[in-house]
Amino acid sequence: MDARGCAPCPECGVENASDHNFCKHCGHALKPVAVEAAVTGNLAERTRDRCLEIIKAYPHNPNAHFNLGLAYYHLGQLGNAMRGFQKVVELDDTYPAAHFQLALCHYRRGAMSECVLSSRRAIANNPSSAPALFRLAMALFHLGRLEEAAAAFQRTIDVDDEYVIAWYHLGLIAERKKDVDQAICCFEKVVAANPHDASAHYHLGLQYERKGLDSLAMTALAKALDLDPSDTAAATALQELQR
Repeated sequence: MDARGCAPCPECGVENASDHNFCKHCGHALKPVAVEAAVTGNLAERTRDRCLEIIKAYPHNPNAHFNLGLAYYHLGQLGNAMRGFQKVVELDDTYPAAHFQLALCHYRRGAMSECVLSSRRAIANNPSSAPALFRLAMALFHLGRLEEAAAAFQRTIDVDDEYVIAWYHLGLIAERKKDVDQAICCFEKVVAANPHDASAHYHLGLQYERKGLDSLAMTALAKALDLDPSDTAAATALQELQR
């Protein structure tokens, strides 16, 4: 953790404020649940081996197949992980965590249509699952189904307003639709919650400029550059405004 009270996300590496429960970039839980803690680090191989022993004795135990899938997931073996989670839903199709983990695997493979299907199954079994709603929204976003994505991002926020990254993507959607006021509203929420998010300051600056609020635009772009001096797009936009 650095001097600003930030720590990196274990999934994507992006720094987040220490009091946030979910990553502002990828939505991954920053405070892992117990089942995840049991299979991370150097325990993953032992967890895998133990689950294989249990499955040999009790082949229809969905929890053993689920934990085996988690072990493989944390070992980076997505194919084996997916086979584990698929076995779980074959044994118990109402196991929402298995559908969600399948969605994560599909997402990491870039299989967005499959991610949508698995996310929807997870949500059908647990409608208040913010992680599943967020993963559905992200898959829809990457598929270009922006209206559906916006609805899913909004549902994510309604369930858990700590998913600030959902506001960021709602801002991007509004930006693409040229809805300047909505984009400003979304990006302002992001920078209020995550003041070290350089990208949000950059997009906010662009929207202020389009609204004719040049002073606010320069402040936002300058902040983006302060946070990320390598951001050439922010530097160019700021220079043009200062002419």
